[in-house]
Amino acid sequence: MPGIVTIESSCFIARFHVDPARREAFEAIFHALWNGAKDMLEDQCNLVFYGWDRSDGTFFTIESYKDENALAALRESDVFQSVVKQLLEQCSAPMELQLLRGMACDNSVFDLYPAGPSTVHPAAGAINVVIS
Repeated sequence: MPGIVTIESSCFIARFHVDPARREAFEAIFHALWNGAKDMLEDQCNLVFYGWDRSDGTFFTIESYKDENALAALRESDVFQSVVKQLLEQCSAPMELQLLRGMACDNSVFDLYPAGPSTVHPAAGAINVVIS
C-alpha cells in the first residue's frame, strides 16, 4: 500500500457556492457523480475529500490524481462537462478552483490550467469556474 504523503502530484481545492434553495438538488447530483465514479476514484486518486464549510454554504472538493493525463481526459468527457454544468446551475457564484503542485513537482500543471476563467470546465450562464 502506498504511503499517505503525496508530493509528486497536483491537487485542487474546489469551492462551490451553493444556492441554499438548491442545496438538495446539488447534493443529489454530486452524490450520483462521486458514487458512480467510486471505483475510478479509488484507482486514480491519491486523496479525495468532499464536505461543507463551517457556514454550511460552501461545498468543498479536494482531490489529487495520480495521473494528470487521466484527469485531463476526464475533464474532456461529455459526462464531466454535463454534470459539472448541472452542479454550477445550483450555485450562486462562480466555483473557485485553487490549483496546487506537490513539492516535488515542476510548475507545468499551472501551464495546463492558467489562472483566470477555466477553459476546461463548462459554465452555466454567468456561473463559471475560476482557477487560482
